[in-house]
Amino acid sequence: MTETYESDSFVRAFREAAPYIHYLRDKTVVLAISSHIVASPDFAHLAQDISLLGNLGIKVVVVHGVRKYINDLMQQSQTTLPSHLGRRITNEHTLIKVKQACGEVRFDLEAALSVGQSNSPQMLTRNRLISGNFISAKPLGVIDGIDMGYSGTIRRIDFAMIKQHLQQHCMVLVSPMGHSLSGKTYSLSMAEVAAEVAIGLRAEKLVFINEEDGVLDASGQLVRNLSANQAQELFEKTPQSKAISRLLPSTLKALQSGVRRVQYISGHLDGSLFAELFTKHGSGTSLAQNAFVHIRQAISDDIPDIIQLIRPLEEKGVLVRRSHDYLDHHINEFAMLEHDEQVYGCVALKQFPHEKMGELACLVVSPYAQEGGYGELLLEHVKNQARAAKLKTLFCLSTHTGEWFSERGFQDACIEDLPLERQRQYHQDARGSHVFVLPL
Repeated sequence: MTETYESDSFVRAFREAAPYIHYLRDKTVVLAISSHIVASPDFAHLAQDISLLGNLGIKVVVVHGVRKYINDLMQQSQTTLPSHLGRRITNEHTLIKVKQACGEVRFDLEAALSVGQSNSPQMLTRNRLISGNFISAKPLGVIDGIDMGYSGTIRRIDFAMIKQHLQQHCMVLVSPMGHSLSGKTYSLSMAEVAAEVAIGLRAEKLVFINEEDGVLDASGQLVRNLSANQAQELFEKTPQSKAISRLLPSTLKALQSGVRRVQYISGHLDGSLFAELFTKHGSGTSLAQNAFVHIRQAISDDIPDIIQLIRPLEEKGVLVRRSHDYLDHHINEFAMLEHDEQVYGCVALKQFPHEKMGELACLVVSPYAQEGGYGELLLEHVKNQARAAKLKTLFCLSTHTGEWFSERGFQDACIEDLPLERQRQYHQDARGSHVFVLPL
């Protein structure tokens, strides 16, 4: 019994993950890893998961931080580390420590990412990890009368070289350091480097892996999804940790520049990376330029998704069967609900302009998203469509779900209340469906 339960759980989890794995194949994901996580014992498990991403056909770029390593070195030498506007002021002595810290983090990362997969046919296979002088930098200069020294900003990134290595199935490691044409070295912001790399590579996702779970609301609860505008408002009203607050400017720039998703997760939670990338609810906070859930007009390419949604209900007799040919000819009547690029529902509105009536049909929500309130969103979408078309009444026919519609304001009606064309089809179908109407 236990083995069956575990098997069923695996199958459900794999079915949920499969569309995300397929979607991310051959796409680029940039992982920005806090140095606190690299130094943590938990990093061993995370490193194995990062290695697996490459095996799934995902192009992986790793950008690492150095803050903890620098702080530890400065404490050992009993030296303070001045800063201005959240950036280190890097003098020659500090730069030596920054270089030392950067080298130590890089070697720790390379070692962890070189470990083969345990209990796997690929146990003896080593990841191909490439690093290099990808970034040209320039000094921040003097800010508010303060010379920032060797703290710098990005001048240029050699994206052609990075892409070449990714095409050769290598994982690319980028350090927050840059060099000028005159041979000087500058310390850079990890968040800035990660964002610029993601933008230049047109990455699908930028994932910041920190000690915190993600963004918190006023009550201290984790916020799962945020649009760019929502994030700005929340950060203004609700103080976040310093580590999370530092990420917002780079996050907003990445989203505004075409990176589809920026995600914040905890590196201490085992499996957090897979949960964030390959499940609907994720493990941390996911940010997008626009709202995560949206409803759009269906197109012919959506027909396979519609069939996958409606076929189980057709087989149970809940819905009347619709052929591929029917869907192709009536696709303009359908709308699709997406959550984070994945289809989770559909609905159709057939209009009868002469009678100023519309039929709500084929309202289906994926069984994996029954508790998300998507049915109400689809219903509201159809109501708005009907009002925009100046229809006066919305009606639906149901053999099994009449109670759901009654709870949302629909009233029992007679066949004679339907348009004549729909009455004739009703008798032809001979399904004995109940009729419900909703005045608009």
